[in-house]
Amino acid sequence: MAMNSIQPTNPHLLTDRDVNYEPFHCCGDEDLVFIKCPKCSHLMVFCYECDTLYPELTDPTKQQQVALTRESDRLICPNCREPFPDFYFLMRPYVDKYLVTREELVNRGFAHLLAEDKRESASS
Repeated sequence: MAMNSIQPTNPHLLTDRDVNYEPFHCCGDEDLVFIKCPKCSHLMVFCYECDTLYPELTDPTKQQQVALTRESDRLICPNCREPFPDFYFLMRPYVDKYLVTREELVNRGFAHLLAEDKRESASS
């Protein structure tokens, strides 16, 4: 999946263009996107370049490798321990239920993790 290839149907959902990449470091070719658990709405960041999950937005130094090589593999929510229902969670038609809105991030105190252009619109 190439950068900017995440295409939700809902225009209010954030994509890989909306993340502040500065706090997150994994593979050196980071392709990051905000995701949430469809069961408990726990917010996370996922690097779809190297399958690294940042399970706690309060501490972007915490990472976990996720094995997503077979279609039977699932990302497991670190909060509620429920597996994501879909292997292709970043692709249509599934992607919308896993992505996050700017309002969700701002309301939970994570506006600083938004890309600069999104952050400025959060404070206005």
